[in-house]
Amino acid sequence: MNNNKSNYIIFFVLSFIIIMGYSYLFPPPKPKQAEPLQTPTGEVQKDNFSTITPPANIKGFEQDNNFSKRSNVIDPFKISKDLISIKSKLYNGTIDPLGARIVEWNLYYYNETTDDDTVKYNLIKDSPPSFNLHVETDIVNIPNPIPFSYSGYMDITLTDSPVELEFNWQSAEEGIIISKTYTIDPSSYLIASTLKIENKTDKTVNQKVIVDAYSKSLKADGQRKSKEFVVLVSEEIKKEANSPEEKKQYDGTIGWFGFLDKYFLYTFLPETGAASKVDFYSLSEQDLVRAVYSYPKESISPNNEGIYKSKLYLGPLELNILKKASPILESAMDFGWFDFLAKPVLSLLNYLNKYFNNYGISIIAITILIRLVFLPLTIKSMASMKKVQVKMQDLKPKIEALKEKYKDDKAQQNSELMKLYSAHGVNPLSSLGGCLPMLIQIPVFIALYEVLLNSIDLRHSHFLWIKDLSAPEVLFDIPGIGIPFRILPLAMGVSWFISQKMTPMTTPGSEQMELQMKMMQFMPIIFTVMFWSLPSGLVLYWTVSNILSVAQQLYVNRKVVTH
Repeated sequence: MNNNKSNYIIFFVLSFIIIMGYSYLFPPPKPKQAEPLQTPTGEVQKDNFSTITPPANIKGFEQDNNFSKRSNVIDPFKISKDLISIKSKLYNGTIDPLGARIVEWNLYYYNETTDDDTVKYNLIKDSPPSFNLHVETDIVNIPNPIPFSYSGYMDITLTDSPVELEFNWQSAEEGIIISKTYTIDPSSYLIASTLKIENKTDKTVNQKVIVDAYSKSLKADGQRKSKEFVVLVSEEIKKEANSPEEKKQYDGTIGWFGFLDKYFLYTFLPETGAASKVDFYSLSEQDLVRAVYSYPKESISPNNEGIYKSKLYLGPLELNILKKASPILESAMDFGWFDFLAKPVLSLLNYLNKYFNNYGISIIAITILIRLVFLPLTIKSMASMKKVQVKMQDLKPKIEALKEKYKDDKAQQNSELMKLYSAHGVNPLSSLGGCLPMLIQIPVFIALYEVLLNSIDLRHSHFLWIKDLSAPEVLFDIPGIGIPFRILPLAMGVSWFISQKMTPMTTPGSEQMELQMKMMQFMPIIFTVMFWSLPSGLVLYWTVSNILSVAQQLYVNRKVVTH
């Protein structure tokens, strides 16, 4: 590796191998387009319910010997004919009085696609109604879901002040009263929830409160995940990217649990510091997964009540929004090993965008800034390697003469070459040291790579001809072969090719080294193919980085030659 060019290429090869290997081992999620489940229309039904593909066998209600009477399990896939409509400047959604469950939740600032400005992203589009809250006691059979009564408005438009929605249910004879209240703030993606269980009987009631959430079955999609189950248990994030073959149980202090895809999250946050558990399993017959949270079992003495406070987060995976909603939700955004670098890089990107108001320009700006930070280190490294290359080039005739003279004695040949290098103050291995300053930049490379690959800020962001910086370019398909034509990957490949051609491969070396260098000439083509389907924001960064590398190399070449 006694050539500036070989070091430069090996640096990028190592960088790409590390990044792609890291991405493969710790793949970020990718949103999956799923067919939305249809909510009921105005069709009148005798039982006042509409059914969404009920399961043949509902799990999660196994016999508990602590309870002599079980909940009367109603099909949880059933939804009411009359739903409550909620509208605010951030979202619109529907809530079913049956179980006070979330049926759908559409986010106003996030569209489904770049081609449709009217269809908003629905968080619950690929599952039955979620966040059903049911109660099991040892003296009363409580329906599940609970058929709450609701006497408020059915169409609610939120303006400035939070609104409370109250749901009530009372047992026929035993004297158990259950109420659930949602406090919905129009300026937040967080919904506060309070469950109150009143014991009006003359007996102590032993009860257990359970909350569940659903999703379509989780399946790996290449190197990306369509959706993941995630739970914060005892301050540690646990994720499941595939539907489990057997039930998994998470015990400890549950901070929150729910489902996330690449850019969005819907989750339940219990406000209890006590140990509890979450069960996660498949409903394979319905192509679904279900997560069930169980509060610690408690007892309510006669004429007393039990209160359970919680929150729901239904919104984007956007760092500042998550922090504002709840500090523990920040852990939902995980950029892997270099998370501690990625989040400051993301904050810097968003800060720059306040001035440029275009994430394409902001990516160019942050690339230049990062290059400037490392510029002294990079120039020093490249200059060191270039000087070694120039000296080795001057010694080429003598090196070739020694190789010819001692071609049959490799040990003597190496000894004489080392004497020649020492006499002229050349250390061939010093070029390896020139690689190390470049390798120091790899953590920042990976951090920025993760940010540009997973940040919701780039989703549907336009730049020049690019409609969405979080996705590959969509220009047109090449006639006859159906492969999409894209400009940025080609520009990246061309800029890399120019960088390679700037320094001729005239440094003497072994036949094996020369063969390796010839193989390196194909790297621009290989990387162009690899980058063809990556997000255009990431390809834009790499292209700009290549162009800046060309400028740096021109400067170094001129500086070394003139000195």
